[in-house]
Amino acid sequence: MAACSTTRPATLAIKMGTPAVAKANFHMATNRLMDELRERGLAMDACEQEKTNPIRHSFGDGIYMRSVFYPADELIIGKIHKFAHPFFLLRGSMVIITEDGSELVEAPHSGITPAGLQRIGVTLTDCEFTTCHVTDKTDPDEIEEELVTMDFNAPELADLGVSEILLENES
Repeated sequence: MAACSTTRPATLAIKMGTPAVAKANFHMATNRLMDELRERGLAMDACEQEKTNPIRHSFGDGIYMRSVFYPADELIIGKIHKFAHPFFLLRGSMVIITEDGSELVEAPHSGITPAGLQRIGVTLTDCEFTTCHVTDKTDPDEIEEELVTMDFNAPELADLGVSEILLENES
């Protein structure tokens, strides 16, 4: 067996294990990536993000639709979704990375986001990404609070068993 190189690997490999361990490890790696981007000044502030990634909010009877424009060559780190919902890539192509791996997605494309999913996206071209959610709310800030979280402590995600694994890793 050849000796390991002392240089950093060109790719990032994450130990996966059970689905809960995979989610926990992906979440920890994603948080480290977000921290690194912020430290290097590469993360957009809220004002820059509003200009670069305009959001269109649409409402129906008990339905909220959120459409976001992402320009080519952008890295997107999404929040954790509390509930399953449909998503649509209406325009463009992107690589979507989750704890299950990566996938090249080209419009038109649709799928279902399961509860507890967090995505990293890399846009290859200009993209329009739309999600649909069941809610009676019409204030986008209230809707975001209801539907997404930045960690696995949300009661809606307790059955996934991820928060316990994250707590074990902290100690």
